[in-house]
Amino acid sequence: MSHPPGPTTLRGLLVGHGHMGELHARLLRSRTDVDLAILDPARGLEIPGDFRPDFAVIASPTSTHGSVALPLLSAGTPCLIEKPLAHTLEDARALAAYPHLSVGHVERFNPAWLVAEQVRPRFIQAERLATADPRGTDVDVIADLMIHDLDLVMQLLPGPVHEVRATGVGVIGAAFDIVNARIQKGEGVATLTASRVSRRALRKLRLFEPGTYWSLDLLERAASRVDWGAGDLDGEPIQLPELNPLQAEQEAFLDAVRGRRSYPVPGTEAVATMELAQLIREAAAHQRP
Repeated sequence: MSHPPGPTTLRGLLVGHGHMGELHARLLRSRTDVDLAILDPARGLEIPGDFRPDFAVIASPTSTHGSVALPLLSAGTPCLIEKPLAHTLEDARALAAYPHLSVGHVERFNPAWLVAEQVRPRFIQAERLATADPRGTDVDVIADLMIHDLDLVMQLLPGPVHEVRATGVGVIGAAFDIVNARIQKGEGVATLTASRVSRRALRKLRLFEPGTYWSLDLLERAASRVDWGAGDLDGEPIQLPELNPLQAEQEAFLDAVRGRRSYPVPGTEAVATMELAQLIREAAAHQRP
């Protein structure tokens, strides 16, 4: 939904014009309530030194998030930072100290997720596969891909982490490219697999609660519900809303900038997800030959 031009127009700064930056730019430029400037010196994109943004979207490499976002946040500029929040937990915690921060965990806006976000499963299966791509290789597959599902697990399984087991291997380089993890958290268990060297892309989430099984296809944006407690194993497709998750994420963030609602994914939640990711990383490293 776009807003009419006029006094509500916001000056936006996009830092980074790679793959995700281009996606953000295309959507922000389609809005009539945003005047967008893009900064990416590596691509010859500069902005005037006196430019004062009303908000910023940080889509630069993960290793730069801290140095780019901290000056903006400290100046009071609301920021939407692409996941993972930062390269290190230390940087992430420094960023999360600012309440006007939101993190780009875009799967929270996936229509397949929205129909099941109130489910409280006892068992979760998550599988996320991607084909080889040089993008994202500045971090391991846990921070690159699995972080999406870890964020959802954090929402589905409230409570403390009791146990984490993991195995992982590097294929392209030294960093983990394939990881399998088992997490016992709260009153449930989650098993997660992430690979960025697959022949095909896949993003599936399966949720099991007493009497009910939910199958979510986050890539195809489809969902079904099986009432196996009543003996129905066929499943029922669920009608999902038509929406672009990235556009919905931007809309929620800009509403927060305008004071209409809270920031959708606060930094504190992103830090907690990164802390769980670190436990998986350490468990996988312990099992590495």
